[in-house]
Amino acid sequence: MPLQSSITSASQAARSSSAFLAQHGWLSYSLADPADSSSTASSSSSQRRQSFSTSARLLSSSTDPVVFHTPMLNKMRPKLESMKELHDKVLLEINGQSTEGEDLSPSKFAEKTKQLHDLSLITDRFSEVEQQIRDLMSLRQMLEDPTTKGDPDLLEMTEEEIKETTERILEMEKDLLLAMLPTDTTDEANAILEIRAGTGGDEAGLFAADVLRMYERFAEKQRWKWDIISKTYDGLGSIKDATIAITGHNVFGQLKFESGVHRVQRVPATETQGRIHTSTVTVAIMPQPTEVQVQIHDSDVRVDVFRASGSGGQKVNTTDSAIRLTHLATGIVVAIQDERSNQKNRAKAFTILRAKLFEREREKLASERKNLRRQQVGSGSRSEKIRTYNFPQNRVTDHRINKTLHELESVLEGDALPEFIQALRVEEQTDLLMAMNEEES
Repeated sequence: MPLQSSITSASQAARSSSAFLAQHGWLSYSLADPADSSSTASSSSSQRRQSFSTSARLLSSSTDPVVFHTPMLNKMRPKLESMKELHDKVLLEINGQSTEGEDLSPSKFAEKTKQLHDLSLITDRFSEVEQQIRDLMSLRQMLEDPTTKGDPDLLEMTEEEIKETTERILEMEKDLLLAMLPTDTTDEANAILEIRAGTGGDEAGLFAADVLRMYERFAEKQRWKWDIISKTYDGLGSIKDATIAITGHNVFGQLKFESGVHRVQRVPATETQGRIHTSTVTVAIMPQPTEVQVQIHDSDVRVDVFRASGSGGQKVNTTDSAIRLTHLATGIVVAIQDERSNQKNRAKAFTILRAKLFEREREKLASERKNLRRQQVGSGSRSEKIRTYNFPQNRVTDHRINKTLHELESVLEGDALPEFIQALRVEEQTDLLMAMNEEES
């Protein structure tokens, strides 16, 4: 059963977070909700509440270690404490108070500043959660105090504060867990999108055009730049394949779950007996690396120049403008003929080759990690069937998370696609949380 409620956005109700954590044994204790009550708050009661909160905070000034609601965080306390120590050490180095007494070079200073920022995202949350738990402990002490029990207003105020603080702690602990998840720096990369018509003949080509249009609509809504590297038409309205360079914020991070086989079930326009046909399209999403990340030397590649074929303008076939690159070590072949300029085709071909080599290395590392635990939703294989688009039922189903939307047109227009992306991201984060929990066990 997917553990999705563990990593929903922080704006969702803390009540559902509490239920999730308790269900999976990550919540060691919780409080029953006190009865809701409504009353008109006067200025005097407001002042009293403020004084009450201040008193609770003063009672909670202890610096002794606290017990988290989430046992997983208790297991990770040594790691959190070491991160706090490292944070303080890096801060001293930046402020020139390091015991080593060496001045930081500009590049080292920038590196340390980033390290401090990354550590602060976790250590600040850690400190805030600890303080909130101390506040809660103090509130519980006040709840047992005879003075509190003898004052109905004070008792109600204490119960309400306990309820609010408990819910706040659950959200903060969840945020702390998410902040500790390993980050994939490639999420911020631009992406190369490849679409190829699969089984199904003409219908597969038509659906390939639909899928390409879906991603183009989605890219427009995200205000990403959409550059067609190559596109092969296969009849009226259908395509054999297309390769697109997409540039913008967090492109690969949002599209990486789209790799795989997309299946369509619908009645083709040429079908006279109303039978439903099934066709497939293969989608590949690759992060677009920089030249620094993937260096290709001339000796690594065989370059073949040939005359372009097919449609493409009056002059496309008159010069040897097409380029074919063969990476000798891997056998990867990239051919581009869309541009009339040899240099433009060459640049595009190297862009794709660089992305394919980068993705190959990522897949190799992922395969090694998979021996320990699955690190992502689905296998990420291009042969894995990930989603079905059923036109007669107005249904789109993602098979990796068993999520179905009955708004097919909205998905194909790119409007509802984020619902799948967010659900898949939640599932990925859940897998990472479980893996992290097992590592700490």
